[in-house]
Amino acid sequence: MKTAGYLLGAVLGLVGLIFLVAAGQSNTMPRVIIGIVLLGGAAFMIYLARSRGPETRITHEIDLTGETELEHLRCKSCGAQLDADAIEMHEGAIYVKCPYCGTTYQLEEKPKW
Repeated sequence: MKTAGYLLGAVLGLVGLIFLVAAGQSNTMPRVIIGIVLLGGAAFMIYLARSRGPETRITHEIDLTGETELEHLRCKSCGAQLDADAIEMHEGAIYVKCPYCGTTYQLEEKPKW
C-alpha cells in the first residue's frame, strides 16, 4: 500500500511539474493553478504513505480447566528460571525461548487425568 502511495505521489508530482513548465507557453493562469493543485496532491499522497496506520494490539486470554497453581517455569536445557517475556504464542501454540541459552521449544500441557 505504501508503494502505491509513493508511486501515485510521484506521478502527480511529475504531471504537476509538466503543467507548471507548460504555463510559459499559453493559458498561464489555469495551468499554474492545476500544477499547484497537482503538486499539493503529490505532497499529500507522500505524507499519507509515510504516516503509520493505527497500531493493532492483540491480547490472548487463556481459560485453564480445573484448579491451577503458580509454578516457576524453568528452561528444559539449562534450568534457568524463566519469566513471562520468554513465552510467545505462534499459530495457537505456546513457545518458550530461554534468554540465557537461546533454546526454543514448544510448551505442552500434560493431561490432568
